[in-house]
Amino acid sequence: MKLGIVVVYLVRDGSERLLDLHLEYIRRHTAAPYTIYGCVSRLASKFRERLARDPAVMLLDLPPTLQRKSEEHAHYLEQLISVALEDGATHVATLHVDSFPVRAGWFEDLAHRLGRHCPFAAAVRDSRLDRKPFTAGMLISPDFLREYRPRFLLSDGERASPDYRRYRRRFRHHPDSGVGYGFLAFREGVGWLPLERTNRGEDHCHFGSIYGDTFFHLGAASWKRKDFPGSRGPTAALEVRARLSSRLSRFVPERVRIGIKRALNRTVPALDIGRKFAANERAFEIVRTRLFSDPESYIGYLRFG
Repeated sequence: MKLGIVVVYLVRDGSERLLDLHLEYIRRHTAAPYTIYGCVSRLASKFRERLARDPAVMLLDLPPTLQRKSEEHAHYLEQLISVALEDGATHVATLHVDSFPVRAGWFEDLAHRLGRHCPFAAAVRDSRLDRKPFTAGMLISPDFLREYRPRFLLSDGERASPDYRRYRRRFRHHPDSGVGYGFLAFREGVGWLPLERTNRGEDHCHFGSIYGDTFFHLGAASWKRKDFPGSRGPTAALEVRARLSSRLSRFVPERVRIGIKRALNRTVPALDIGRKFAANERAFEIVRTRLFSDPESYIGYLRFG
């Protein structure tokens, strides 16, 4: 077997140690041959140099996009998956720069549990508020990728369909990257393996999560605003924003569309209380500090209490 790990690398200053941990834990816990296909299109040169020193990493400058947030992430992830498949990957995993496996044998264990009727495993960020595949930790069968050609986000037609309305009613979720996989599985009657949060120890309900006792995810390390499901206002407001954003593509040029989307992004978070985001920032810093100070001890605490 050959594992292709796809990662869109966006690293903020102050998180250099996180990049080292990400690479170290992948190497330590992944016995099968693997290649990390890393998009570095907007990565600072000092981080590129660090990645280039790892022989398992293939650096890729992919065609850019003016999109940001989930749209940008999905744009690059889908190109990375195509590269991995063309390079002979027998399975494809998605990770974030702030996520990595935490136990030996993770790949073999998940791969053994996949099949035609369960073609991918994925972290679930919040089983109550965000019940969909989460790209911080996924393992996907190549047959599923080639047969269904899944997308991480929804098209306008999918979002307007009766099937999606049924899916949305059954599985409450944020319509960001990963929803396309969840909706496709629902529509096609295909199962998937949810890796729900398994923390026995924690400093926060989201930052510093363990999913399926398999993947660690710090959370929001690449984002200036530290938010998570439930901290941004009602899911319905995010759904309205996503619908308006996707429909703009039919009427306005891309540069104008990007400006309008950014305005929409500012509007929905305005529903939130500023103090809440300050508290999120403090919680994030506590978790990051403990992780950087003693990674082994802290991850053990998160896994076992």
